[in-house]
Amino acid sequence: MKKIIVDKNDGIAEVIDTILNEPDNEITLVIPKGSMLGKSMRNFHLLKREVEAAEKTVAIESVDETILVFAKESHLAASHPLWRGIRGESDGISDIVPKIRKKTKEPVVAMKKDEEENEEEDEDENNEESEAVTEDEEEKSFKQEESQEEDREARSPFFARFSRQRGSDHTENDSGEDEDEEDNGPRRSNTGKLITGILVAVIVLIGGVYIASAFFNHATITINFQKTPWSDQLNLTADKSASSDNLDNNIIAAQVFTSNKNVTESFPGSLVQQVSQKAQGTITIYNDYNTKPQELVATTRFLTPDGKIFRITQNVVVPGATMSGGALVPSSITVPIIADQPGPDYNIGPVAKLSIPGLANTPQANGFYGTIVASTTGGFIGQRATPTATDIANAKASTTAMLQAALQGGFSGSYPNNFKILDGATQVQVTTLTVNTSTDANGDFTVFGQATLQAIGFDETALKNDLLAVAQSQEANSVFADINLNYSNVSANFTNGTVSFSVAAQGDLEPQLSAATLQGSVLGKSVADARAAIGQLPQLESAEISVWPSWLSTIPSDPNKVHITIN
Repeated sequence: MKKIIVDKNDGIAEVIDTILNEPDNEITLVIPKGSMLGKSMRNFHLLKREVEAAEKTVAIESVDETILVFAKESHLAASHPLWRGIRGESDGISDIVPKIRKKTKEPVVAMKKDEEENEEEDEDENNEESEAVTEDEEEKSFKQEESQEEDREARSPFFARFSRQRGSDHTENDSGEDEDEEDNGPRRSNTGKLITGILVAVIVLIGGVYIASAFFNHATITINFQKTPWSDQLNLTADKSASSDNLDNNIIAAQVFTSNKNVTESFPGSLVQQVSQKAQGTITIYNDYNTKPQELVATTRFLTPDGKIFRITQNVVVPGATMSGGALVPSSITVPIIADQPGPDYNIGPVAKLSIPGLANTPQANGFYGTIVASTTGGFIGQRATPTATDIANAKASTTAMLQAALQGGFSGSYPNNFKILDGATQVQVTTLTVNTSTDANGDFTVFGQATLQAIGFDETALKNDLLAVAQSQEANSVFADINLNYSNVSANFTNGTVSFSVAAQGDLEPQLSAATLQGSVLGKSVADARAAIGQLPQLESAEISVWPSWLSTIPSDPNKVHITIN
């Protein structure tokens, strides 16, 4: 059984709270002599009722005879720690008789020893008739008090607990002088604790108000302006030769954007026949002779160490060498070559050095030479698929379409975002389509294609600013809340670098007011003054000011704490 030692100054409310918060269901209360609980039997009635409601069992242990009597009268198990087990009594107490003072209705107990029992009963019989109330009267009195207590508890749970505390701390006493003096100390102590608690709560509340007001305060201002519809229709020409926009002359500046692309694609030949194909590849030609450029014509021969001849397929100028620190540094250029004879014997390489037979027995013979870095391929004699005229035409068309798609698909991110390229202001020109009809081992031939994309664009942001200037000439101190531009009738001239078009502009104008400007006019002002200042704004439709904490009457002076939205 759990033992709880009661402090002498503990009231019945404190004791009941301790019992109800105790997890054990069987509890022994050790109550000291002179405890405040001994001032009224009502305390033990309340104790009995509360522990039964909580389904707990409580026994009383005390050396105070009055407390033991009150406990027994309230049907609580009670025992004296020093008398436990004496004379075979189950609770260790014998012959405890309550005596009630007439004025205070408080019991006085007297214990009589077994050998004095008969004599004292005879001597005190007459006194008890005049001083004590009957047991029925006492029970009736306590029931009336308990009924009054329950009525108070029904009215207010807080008052019920408080009244139980006061009931345990103070006993009614008509004469009241001795017992009131005993109660003054604890009552003053409890009052002091209550006042201290209230003061702490007030200080915490004031501190919280100050912290919220000083550190977490902020304001939100939302401004809604009336909007004025605006529209205009213009016919403009964007010209690459114009240095600036001039809407009076319907001219705006333009810029021409270009992009290049080349591809080599393979296609299958459809005609199988006897073919003789020459090997092809590339050669790097070096000038290690002097600093002057050297021209070489197409079909210039290059000779391998084992006697095979390759010819360049185009005219070429080999750049002059350079001087560095007094030494000659060779220059070079790479060009296509083709074997002098058909057949697989010319599929060779790499070759470190090929001489130029045309320069033999001249001073330039050792200064000009070639190198085959990658092997030559395609040399063949025998049956193989070859392209027909139709195959070649289809291959050219396919390569052209591939170049156009590649250029247009990759062009959108190659110019600034503020520029506008209208549909119809772009063209792709295929500048080169070279067909190599020699087929590889799989019977495929190749087409080399090169193309250039041209696009004429203009700065759309600058055009919107031009239109805003036109609108402001009609509505001063206004800005676009929104604007949409619809283009039509696009016609481009890529030779002159111009594009003509029509534009329909539609938008809404609102007063020109920045959040920073408005913020500067309300920082640190009272909410009333801020409302008055905002109310003077032109074309104001509605406005809302919200401050936190709600008791603030002033807009914060810190701009980081004032958030403004303008719609």
